[in-house]
Amino acid sequence: MTNRKGRLWRLDDEGNILNDARLENIKSPYDAIIADTIAAYTSNIANDIHSLYVIGSIARGLAVEDISNLNVFAVLTESADADLVFQDWITPAEDEILAKYPMLSDAVLELWPYNHVFSDPESFSIGAFIIKTQSVCLWGSDVTPELPDYKVESAIANDDLVQIKLDIDEAVAKIKRNSRPENVAYWCREVAKHILHAGFALVMVDEGVYTRDLDLCYEYFIKRYPERVVEMRQALSYAENPSMDAMEVLGYLAEMGAWMIARADEWLDQHNPDRDLAMTVEIEEEM
Repeated sequence: MTNRKGRLWRLDDEGNILNDARLENIKSPYDAIIADTIAAYTSNIANDIHSLYVIGSIARGLAVEDISNLNVFAVLTESADADLVFQDWITPAEDEILAKYPMLSDAVLELWPYNHVFSDPESFSIGAFIIKTQSVCLWGSDVTPELPDYKVESAIANDDLVQIKLDIDEAVAKIKRNSRPENVAYWCREVAKHILHAGFALVMVDEGVYTRDLDLCYEYFIKRYPERVVEMRQALSYAENPSMDAMEVLGYLAEMGAWMIARADEWLDQHNPDRDLAMTVEIEEEM
């Protein structure tokens, strides 16, 4: 594993999660990647974009070559129908970026409907949360000032836990359907990240901290579940150096995946028995 060290998100005096994504964090060679990504979006669908954002280690100045992904999304205009917006350019653009910049482990370019961010104010919006706490605006009119503050709470943890069974089941199905080494490695890395995030979600509220950094997710999880240190250390290893062996990964998911699903169900029985994808949340509007 690398020596990459993540960091907790800072909290203000009221306990609100602060965003440490900054344009000035995006250094070479990632600034060139971002410039090409902006050009790909704006040359194809500029009129449908309200604002464009980058999320993750690149935005936070923590990117590591051969491990970090490019994660960029456009918030579409309020009038744009997401199903009708031109999308045929996305996959070729992702492939072109990966071919040009091999230091990236993946490139994901997304389109978010306006209501993915501005939804029911009484329900947790993962779109609004991501923009407010871990994204930087690259182009267009930044919506961040319009969004509420967020504290460390169950609604945030729920987003990972309510979906972990679907995430694990999807990885198992995709690997069984296609056991080529590159496909197994892709899904091994993805599901390992989901397991690490879900593990942290189990303890996040009790710890009173927030992170998406995988090493810290591991460290906080094993404080509460030391009996699972070996399995979670394996998840951390898979996230950086995924296995290409289908039987190995499926065996891991049959054991550790089943354990994580059971723990998530226990958490959901207590905090979200209806299994709502977006929990009701009390938010404070910015002044």
